[in-house]
Amino acid sequence: MISAWFESHKRYPVSACRRGEEGTVTLRFQVDRFGRVVDYTLLTSSGYADLDQGVDQMMRGAQLPPFPAGMTQPQIEVAVRIGFSLTR
Repeated sequence: MISAWFESHKRYPVSACRRGEEGTVTLRFQVDRFGRVVDYTLLTSSGYADLDQGVDQMMRGAQLPPFPAGMTQPQIEVAVRIGFSLTR
């Protein structure tokens, strides 16, 4: 569910697209059982400020899917890689 959420909410910054910028951001975040992002940090930069800022904007105030009923943890920490690549 988390992967699907990222794919549907990731936006390629227009400015980065115009300049042909591509890269991968490594993101670590904590999410509570209701899907609220408690905290997040970029572990590695894409090398481009606009791509990094795109991830920051996506995570600010993000609401992910709530935990499935069988998960009892109050929150979890997740690390993901978010790639930006242009189709040529």
